[in-house]
Amino acid sequence: MTSNFDHVVILADESANWKIAGLRQLERLVLALDELAISISNRRKIDILIFWRPDIAREQRWRPQNPRIKRCTYIDALIVGGRGRVFNTHLLLKRHGLEEFVHDSVPLEDDATIGVDSAVWEKLRQRFETACSNADQQKGETWQYLSNSCDIERGERWLLRESGKSRDGFVSRYLNRPISRAISRFLLKTSITPNSWTWLITLFPVIGFFLLISGGYWRFVAGAVLFQIHSILDGCDGEIARARYLDSEKGPGLDAFGDLISLLLFSLGLGIGLSRATSGHFLPSSILLIEGLLAFVFIAARLGPHTFDLLRRGPAAVVSSEHDEALRASGGRLVGARLTSLLFELTKRDVVFLTFLVLAALGLAQWILHLLFVYSLVTLLSRHGKNL
Repeated sequence: MTSNFDHVVILADESANWKIAGLRQLERLVLALDELAISISNRRKIDILIFWRPDIAREQRWRPQNPRIKRCTYIDALIVGGRGRVFNTHLLLKRHGLEEFVHDSVPLEDDATIGVDSAVWEKLRQRFETACSNADQQKGETWQYLSNSCDIERGERWLLRESGKSRDGFVSRYLNRPISRAISRFLLKTSITPNSWTWLITLFPVIGFFLLISGGYWRFVAGAVLFQIHSILDGCDGEIARARYLDSEKGPGLDAFGDLISLLLFSLGLGIGLSRATSGHFLPSSILLIEGLLAFVFIAARLGPHTFDLLRRGPAAVVSSEHDEALRASGGRLVGARLTSLLFELTKRDVVFLTFLVLAALGLAQWILHLLFVYSLVTLLSRHGKNL
């Protein structure tokens, strides 16, 4: 990335008003420039001249006023020199995609002036389009050039096609994420915020918990469905945050706290419910209840005092996924690398909830409790062994 970068001309036309994933194109581009300035230096500022196509009426011209824009300043004229770049509102960027695109952006030449001259605007537009078409194809993974409004729907789908959480299992990658992205496309047309969505979907595991503790085949199935729905919908908050530049310091902590609550309610509700529906089980009801309670305790103890820090400190306190590889290594010393790796993947939250749904439908819900109990114990011992 070129650090010698503090002046920008944004070529704006009707594409400035194209709304994609909840943001108009001009606003998204300015937010991307603001994010770029922060990544370069904590003191970097970028001056922006929004150069509207001359035939765009003055009453249709506007400047983004998003409160998250801190490092960009709007100016009315720009002395062109070697420290400037040209962009176009046809450019659609994923988060941090501008950091790569900067290598292919168009530098400002030493023309005498730049202003409301249609020839200058058209010249810069052609240079920008040529730069995009000549860019390395690999860089299309973080940015795209939208030729016309027919590309908006395709661009929105592409924008949401990002990697998920680091703790995602194969169920999230191949099932949950495709569904959550489709739902996120709808949510992005509303005013809901990521944190509001996180709190809202907590209702699913809470209701699911009460269904589980009631016991019985159909209540197990219904409860499993609600936990699986929560597992799917849980991906939407991050997708909304990334698409709208609504990331917050506490967002990841709130999300991880919701994941923890869901897993705790799941293990406790499963143990209580199975103890009340012992028909066909080879273990006494008291053993199943104790197993569920211990799984609850082991999962909570794995985070210890950090549990409520997830809300207070955000990502700094998300320790449940920071040391995955360390847990694999230390767990491998206890029960073997292959078994630890298998348990690690099979008992990720998304895999657990889908597996429980399948097992509940087969009338074998007790097996997921045994697996969850073993995994919670192994990870607790692994973390304890690592800290000794």
